[in-house]
Amino acid sequence: MKRIQNSPLQLLFFLLILFSFTAMACQLGSALEATPTPRARDVDDDEEEEPTPTNEPEPTPIVAEPTPEVGEEPDSGSTAVPIERLQAATVQIFAKQVINGRMQTIWTGSGTILSPDGVILTNAHVAAPTSPGLATLYNDPELLFGDVPDQLVVALSAAADQPPTETYIAELAAADGALDLAVIKITADLDGNALNSADLDLPFVEVGDSNSINLGEEIRILGYPGAGGETITFTRGNVAGFESQNRVGDRAWIKTDATISPGNSGGLGVNAAGQIIGVPSFGQEAIGGAINRLRAINFARPLLDAAAAGTSYESPFVVASTGQETFTHLTWADDYSDEDQCAIGPRDSYPGNTTFAVSIFEYSGMADGEQVLVAWWLDDELMTTSVFEWSEGPAGDCTAFYFHNYGDPIPDGNYAVEIYTGGDLEFVGIAETAVGGAVVNNNGNNGSTNTGSKGGVRVEGEIVDADSGKPLKGAVIFILQPGTDLEAWLDNPTDAEVYAYAEADQKGYFFLPEPLLRDVEYPGVAGLSGYHNSEGYLLFTAEDPDDFYLNLELTK
Repeated sequence: MKRIQNSPLQLLFFLLILFSFTAMACQLGSALEATPTPRARDVDDDEEEEPTPTNEPEPTPIVAEPTPEVGEEPDSGSTAVPIERLQAATVQIFAKQVINGRMQTIWTGSGTILSPDGVILTNAHVAAPTSPGLATLYNDPELLFGDVPDQLVVALSAAADQPPTETYIAELAAADGALDLAVIKITADLDGNALNSADLDLPFVEVGDSNSINLGEEIRILGYPGAGGETITFTRGNVAGFESQNRVGDRAWIKTDATISPGNSGGLGVNAAGQIIGVPSFGQEAIGGAINRLRAINFARPLLDAAAAGTSYESPFVVASTGQETFTHLTWADDYSDEDQCAIGPRDSYPGNTTFAVSIFEYSGMADGEQVLVAWWLDDELMTTSVFEWSEGPAGDCTAFYFHNYGDPIPDGNYAVEIYTGGDLEFVGIAETAVGGAVVNNNGNNGSTNTGSKGGVRVEGEIVDADSGKPLKGAVIFILQPGTDLEAWLDNPTDAEVYAYAEADQKGYFFLPEPLLRDVEYPGVAGLSGYHNSEGYLLFTAEDPDDFYLNLELTK
């Protein structure tokens, strides 16, 4: 079998693509050239925003009012809240990381203060971009591997014609990736000095009832989209409709024709009475304009309750993996049946000028709603990835994954499709074929291949600092081809002698994409800049389990 993910160069290429976490504040989703079955929803970039009004009145003093308890019916007939109050309660959030020894802003978003003691509601992709369920919500694999911000800074607006001022540091209190919601709480000033939240007395917005709004009602949007400059932006529109979401329920999304541009993510969507009824999240182009979406505020109440109580929050909408997932490759095909997803015209490879390649798998051990990542490779180059929620049931004779080029011929070469499942992205299947020529697997046989854990040992683990036990993000582990001279390879490392490769995530966790055969000795080395390498050999026998957890410690 050809080792699709063993090359350091191609894996580094893969990681560079997936780790390229750009300013996610509302530029979520992209069109993928490979569409898995079941097909995930595409999300397009937001439309350009309307210009910022230039005739904003001078701000007026803000008097804090008590926030209704979560679950308490708001007074929808109350006097409309002045725009100055809404402006003052809308904040800009700076997600920062330490880069080259300095704290630097890596993306920005918006948020809304919901209590005078500094509780702020925003989007998960602004404050907690690796939250489980977020990547599948937007079919965005980059979210699986993005870094968590080292610091969240809250900037307050004193006037509509002035940029907001960075004022406080906040910490994450609760997040739900499946809802794309997060609650953060102000804890310190910019110097890191702890604050007494009871003394903050910040302007805030009352929580409304998103179930009480109807078609045609006005929605006002405030936020910091960036495209309109550094100052706050105000737009207005109407309720254009509602959308449900699988496992979340009806009225999960509020549709509006109001402009929601990049950077507005996590900002303020209010009704005519000035109560927050939605959190701007994403938009899609539509005929004649754009339809943008706000997360209905009622779904934020459990997160706000958890933040207020200081208790942990776990999304009820994220489905855990079973740990029993298997995908066995059956065949490549000319097409697949819409009725049962089984092969139409089975084949091993494809002629030149093929426009469509289909791989058929048998599967078991799946849970509807769990995360699935599909990666397509061409001649060891990552072509595209997609991530989606599984919805085909626990087991089946056929499921199809396909690659296309929108009706044009796909390039000739050797193709492979890889499948990963669950929150930890466990490798569960692979298939290879050729377009315009023969494909040869690692045993020298023509045709497609499949693999699983049978006959080999799946290795995962963590790499930590030997003294502190701290996870070592970015540490790498190389497993070399059996028989490779380890010392010689360290003196002159080459791609051809690498059997498997992995890089540790922010928790120090890694997994090897290929199983290690039993009764075969593999040379290996783990390392990180500034640390001594850990070198040795791995050998598994028939008595060892199918899955092995390897703990590695590096010393300085």
